[in-house]
Amino acid sequence: MPPLRFAHVETPLGPTWVAETDRGVAAVERAMGLEAFLGRLRRRFPDLEPVPADLDVAWLTDALGGGPLPPVDLRGLSDFDTRVYAAVRSVPAGQTITYGEVAAVVGSPGAARAVGGAMSRCPLFPAVPCHRVVRASDGWSGWGGDDRLKRRLLAEEGAQVG
Repeated sequence: MPPLRFAHVETPLGPTWVAETDRGVAAVERAMGLEAFLGRLRRRFPDLEPVPADLDVAWLTDALGGGPLPPVDLRGLSDFDTRVYAAVRSVPAGQTITYGEVAAVVGSPGAARAVGGAMSRCPLFPAVPCHRVVRASDGWSGWGGDDRLKRRLLAEEGAQVG
């Protein structure tokens, strides 16, 4: 059975749980305890056993600074969420995309709210740069995280925000 490695690490966002497989980053979570984190991992990856490991998470700081994104493991996610996360990962640092534009890219025009739902449950921020997805009405808001953090990340990437 291939490993599902996890660690509790200190990041620029604070203490964070990170998991990875041989395919890439599998989960990133700041706001839950170990048992809840492991429960989510076991539901997504029922054939893999989570094991504690010493993970290199330098990619996390790079990704938060607009640098390269690491490979991700999207197994166990819905087809729609997988398509949405792939589309959002293609948005370059310093640029934004609206929920409606993401919906159109993934072949579901009119599904902006569904894209919002996918973003709100995304288990891979910042490997999936959710902060680059914005509301069409104001050009910046619409993120489940801290609005100040979203504005800061977009500003650091050089994005024009509404």
